[in-house]
Amino acid sequence: MTQLAAAEVIGGDEERAAGERWHPLARMGFRFGFVFLGIGMAGAWLTYALLRSFGVPQRTVTAVAEWTALHPLTDVVGEHLFGVRIDFTPTGSGDTAAQWVSIFTWLLVAVVVTAVWSVLDRRRPDYSRLYEWFRLLLRAALVSALLLYGMVKLLPSQMSFSLDRLVEPFGDMSPMAVLWAQTSLSQPYEIALGAAELTAALLLVLPRTAGLGSVLAVIVTLQIFLLNLTFDVPVKIFSLQLFLYALVLAAPHIVRTVTALAGGAVPVRSPEPLRTTPRGNRILLIAQLVFGVWLLFTAITEGADAWHSYGNDRPHSPLYGIWDITDYTVGGQDMPALVDFSRSPDDNQMLSATVRLRRIIFDIPIGMTAQRMDDSLFSLPAQIDTDRHTVILSKDLAHQLRIATLEYRQPQPDQLILEGQLGGRPVRMQLTRIDLQRFPAVARGFHWMQPVPYFR
Repeated sequence: MTQLAAAEVIGGDEERAAGERWHPLARMGFRFGFVFLGIGMAGAWLTYALLRSFGVPQRTVTAVAEWTALHPLTDVVGEHLFGVRIDFTPTGSGDTAAQWVSIFTWLLVAVVVTAVWSVLDRRRPDYSRLYEWFRLLLRAALVSALLLYGMVKLLPSQMSFSLDRLVEPFGDMSPMAVLWAQTSLSQPYEIALGAAELTAALLLVLPRTAGLGSVLAVIVTLQIFLLNLTFDVPVKIFSLQLFLYALVLAAPHIVRTVTALAGGAVPVRSPEPLRTTPRGNRILLIAQLVFGVWLLFTAITEGADAWHSYGNDRPHSPLYGIWDITDYTVGGQDMPALVDFSRSPDDNQMLSATVRLRRIIFDIPIGMTAQRMDDSLFSLPAQIDTDRHTVILSKDLAHQLRIATLEYRQPQPDQLILEGQLGGRPVRMQLTRIDLQRFPAVARGFHWMQPVPYFR
């Protein structure tokens, strides 16, 4: 038995190998997938996901991400093949030029490594055990991603409700903003999406339930990828990677299910043990459980922090609401409520005394959004002092570049008066708070019975 175990480890059991020899194209395909999808994609993501979970500074995580993106080889490929300068500065987008060039660079590297590996290891009959390690790597990467994205939906913060969406014209929204707005309007729907992702992740943690988890992961990641693709969300590359991880993991189970439904015989699947001894496999199983518990803990911690900081449980502004400006004077002179047709759509001029505003929206404590007469919106950092009854508007969060200092009064809960200096000129605004129940998106709610469709 000892000799047989040793033979399995080095791939030297000729009788067994002869019975399970992989097709040469299958072996070559596995080598390519292991390098490109396993090491280049899943391994890279898992590395900096784990670094983040242990509280490693973001600067270090970013530096590691650059190296896993094959910097500086990526720079050479980008400059000489595509004529672009690679910039790894985080922008919030996952579909930057740097990301696309990195994918292409990994593709080139995987082709070269596959060719060399195929020559040096051409006599090996199969990669049964390495294939199981490859699947374990994909599972780990998929678990970490689905826990992260699932938790920020279960505790709604990825798509959080924002007041300005209620008055922004639909046509002014980008497709991504439309997706975010419609999802945020139904908190139960967003929670359900997160619950599905979390369920798939938790099922993937242990080998016994990983098959069911991988099939569920195919469904949820396909939906994510399609939404990102059709609503132009800049996470197309990563969501496609997650879908591919899930598809590779679920493929054997899907094939077996289809075969069974078609009336065919379905043999019991016996995956190659990852370790050569029962004790080693028990230790590995415990390690997978600890890994899952740790990532779940960090996902809950990060998700709760996001929910309280900028999610649906975030603090509201002391002047929370959408306020219509009913009167606006500059130096005692009324400013008529007229649309400025001379303003170019590309004119990003912010607040000034001569720009007549239609509404002011106070949502988060550190900001203010204003709506011009043409319904376009812009936002500014705001500091509201409830003791002094002042509103300071600035160009920066530190309020070093101030635009206006206004005093506010509330004669009635739904009435607001702002007075002060704006651009060196005295201004006075009288505002009335809009009742949010006038918006069907907020007030309509849910109805089991409807005599006629409510569509307006």
